[in-house]
Amino acid sequence: MDETKQAVEVEKPEDRIKLLTKLNDLRKLLMEKGILVKGAVNDFDNYEYFSEAQYKELFTELFSKCGIGFNSTETNVQLIDGTDKQKFGVFVTIEFQMSDIDTGYTIKSIHSGIAFDKGDKALYKAKTGALKYFFATTFLVATKDDPERVDDEKPKRTNTSYKQQNITDGQKTTIKKLYEKDVDALKKVLSSLNKKKIDELTLKEASDIIQNKKGGN
Repeated sequence: MDETKQAVEVEKPEDRIKLLTKLNDLRKLLMEKGILVKGAVNDFDNYEYFSEAQYKELFTELFSKCGIGFNSTETNVQLIDGTDKQKFGVFVTIEFQMSDIDTGYTIKSIHSGIAFDKGDKALYKAKTGALKYFFATTFLVATKDDPERVDDEKPKRTNTSYKQQNITDGQKTTIKKLYEKDVDALKKVLSSLNKKKIDELTLKEASDIIQNKKGGN
């Protein structure tokens, strides 16, 4: 009788290192973007937040640049008791997978989300919360959005413009590295913006300088 032999996939340490290197490259690209500006507004409760659409757009770009595949699978959905104001509650658990598209090596992570709603959006909110929490904790995305806050504790809208926000430490480091062999060119760039020091740049000015310099290389 013929025996059927099944191939056993052996995990290669070098494949894990390759994926971790790509994830580190992604974090560097994320750092160069500086503070992520909240692009959505809850007009009813008057607060700004970093939306699901922004997360998806941002990480679709970063995953593509770094050669990383991304997927997610719901592993558990549980209905829970709601509140007096929001009758429907959902607890969802999702497995997120990040893969090296060159080797197929995959890292998995489990995250949960919980949400309440007056109608049928509780599941969507819970899934969105889990997704945003995964990205925020895995890549240390600082948006000041707290998924555990109740509505009346949400941060109120501010009038601070993206163009007026100060340069971040990550942007300072990146600009210094990009211009370490071309200090005169950096001085000209700063002069064109009526700035004498890197510290005087706004977040948007720093972001534009980084992108223009990289595009010119």
